[in-house]
Amino acid sequence: MRFEIRTAYVVGVLLPLAEAARRRTDFSELAAYVDDFLVGGLLLLAAHAARTRRPAGNALLVAAWAVLCGGLYYSFFGQLERGAGDDISGLSNFTVVVIKGLLYALALYSLARSIRATAHGVV
Repeated sequence: MRFEIRTAYVVGVLLPLAEAARRRTDFSELAAYVDDFLVGGLLLLAAHAARTRRPAGNALLVAAWAVLCGGLYYSFFGQLERGAGDDISGLSNFTVVVIKGLLYALALYSLARSIRATAHGVV
């Protein structure tokens, strides 16, 4: 199985779990809570479609990774600008920047691989 498909399965499961563990029952920013569940579901759907070679599977995988990259852009760079730790989890700014930065890099790499696979007709 291709790297970007395996990674979509892993991130699709871990992203909502990590958000639920981070926020627990704090629903004060509902949109920020729900977005990780939506993206996680989209990644799982896209990974399954690409793995089972559905006609639009690779395109859906590109879209799923692009949605995550778009969301992570402001999350990562906003964290760098704020320079403050995470009020909800209590993690330091450095820890949050490293986690978001690694996830962003992984998402960008997976997006690039998905685009390449789609352009070359890889199944």
